[in-house]
Amino acid sequence: MSSVLFWLLVNLPGAFFAPVIHEFTKARVSAALGDPQPRKNGFITFDPLRFFEPIGFILMLAYGVGWGQPVPTSPFYYKDKRKGIALTYITPIIANLFVGMAVIFLASVLRRIPLEIMQWGDGFLIYALTRFGRLNIRLAVFNLLPIHPLAMSKLLPLFVSPETTMTLNQHEKPMQLLMLFLLMFGVLDGIIEPITHIFMSAVLW
Repeated sequence: MSSVLFWLLVNLPGAFFAPVIHEFTKARVSAALGDPQPRKNGFITFDPLRFFEPIGFILMLAYGVGWGQPVPTSPFYYKDKRKGIALTYITPIIANLFVGMAVIFLASVLRRIPLEIMQWGDGFLIYALTRFGRLNIRLAVFNLLPIHPLAMSKLLPLFVSPETTMTLNQHEKPMQLLMLFLLMFGVLDGIIEPITHIFMSAVLW
């Protein structure tokens, strides 16, 4: 198996499913809080393709961070708007972290099991599980950036003034372009990867 093909195959599951986990969790939480929008727009489903977004997927595959199809939500239906927004956008981050750390732990356990299947394809299963876990953690960390459509862009207005929120909204496009520029030139990776390593080390320790 060529190194490029191996790299693509071990990254595909995480690149596809990490954003699915994030957006699926968001849809479920918002709907549980009384918001009809996720169900109305067809996001209360177990079909992973409903959450697929091609550009976000390509970025996940190439750079280890990206996004899924954004689930539309309406905080006006929440009984407690502030608490509802917080739960709707923090829970998906926690879900990615939990899944990522759980899979990293599973991979570390399987690595110690002397079975032939664990060595198949140069340890393909172990590598794929490790990458799946890492990409989930990276996506959780990535969503802490206050840039649309990431989760923190929805959480930040809960903690800053309306004027600051308006200023950020006015600079939404330039900030997105800056984010992509920093991502493609590896600057963001220098921030995201050390934090990801901390979470992975906590599990492996």
